[in-house]
Amino acid sequence: MSLKSALQFAKNASEEKVPFRFQFPVSIKKEFEELCEKNNVSMTDTILGLIISAIDEDRGVTDVSTLNIINKIESLEKNYQELEKVYKNTGDEALDCTDGTTIYLIDDMELTKLSINALKRELEIRSKK
Repeated sequence: MSLKSALQFAKNASEEKVPFRFQFPVSIKKEFEELCEKNNVSMTDTILGLIISAIDEDRGVTDVSTLNIINKIESLEKNYQELEKVYKNTGDEALDCTDGTTIYLIDDMELTKLSINALKRELEIRSKK
């Protein structure tokens, strides 16, 4: 398991959570709180990151670069969903931002989809090795 990947997950965690009861041994609770505070992450998200690392390790996905690709795909998929939601809600192909830039929704969606597909192909190639 990788503490680094667990902390990275914790910093980017945004998924809705369901209640789950968990009890810490008194002897490590303070140290774990300090670790999370030092890395500016919640204890819950760090525990989730460690659980995901354990699941990935059990699946044989321990290569850090492979994990990075998986995380990038998940991030791009969320980004795509957000772009698609804005496009569906507004019907606009382009949005003018307050900072003077323009977001071209259709173009950004296509580029994001291409990136997702390229990363998925790379994962497929790696899984065949």
